[in-house]
Amino acid sequence: MRRGEVWAIKRAGREHLVVIVGHDTLTEARTGVLSVPLSDVRASTLIEPALWLDDDTPAGVALTPRVGEVTKDYFSECRGKLRDDSLSSLDIALRAALDL
Repeated sequence: MRRGEVWAIKRAGREHLVVIVGHDTLTEARTGVLSVPLSDVRASTLIEPALWLDDDTPAGVALTPRVGEVTKDYFSECRGKLRDDSLSSLDIALRAALDL
């Protein structure tokens, strides 16, 4: 599990996509993963940017105000890694949403 990867998580019988945003060392050391949920129905904004995978497929819209920790047990499958420009957009959105 690495920063910028998009993963499917399964909770309460439903599957959702998230992007990992925590530092790789922190992710490795903890039982939870700092992540941002993705939406496939939300319109993108400055703090909720549209993201794309390395293979140029859409990953979804990052719901950055909902950043949080998800237990590793819920992670089921890595769906790919974000393009560099998408990771930069996500970084900007996180800084804006968290007032950093």
